[in-house]
Amino acid sequence: MIKLITFSLAVLIVVSCSTSKKTATPTVATVSKPNIIPGDAELTAIKAKFPDVTAQILSEGYSIYTGACTNCHGQKNIFKRSEASWMHEIDDMSPKAKLTATQKDALTKYILAMKATQPVESK
Repeated sequence: MIKLITFSLAVLIVVSCSTSKKTATPTVATVSKPNIIPGDAELTAIKAKFPDVTAQILSEGYSIYTGACTNCHGQKNIFKRSEASWMHEIDDMSPKAKLTATQKDALTKYILAMKATQPVESK
């Protein structure tokens, strides 16, 4: 009986290990619906437009995007909308999401930082 249990357990382990899917971690250029944590590249890119921006502000914007925004709308591909479209969307949705002016500013800077590092699509 113990041999049967041990054999069954071994088969179960082998099967579960061999059927698990191995996937590579996607890069920015291959992500279809990016959920990108802002880093040095995004901070550097957005500083051209907003010299006073900090990593903390981008981090807050990321938290708002992945919280308030995606809780209602699901995760959207930031790269698919133009800056103008995002600005309109943020202006429209901020009051509905009850964002403070500081939160709206952080969200705007996060979205624009992501757009500033948007990968160039090859044709």
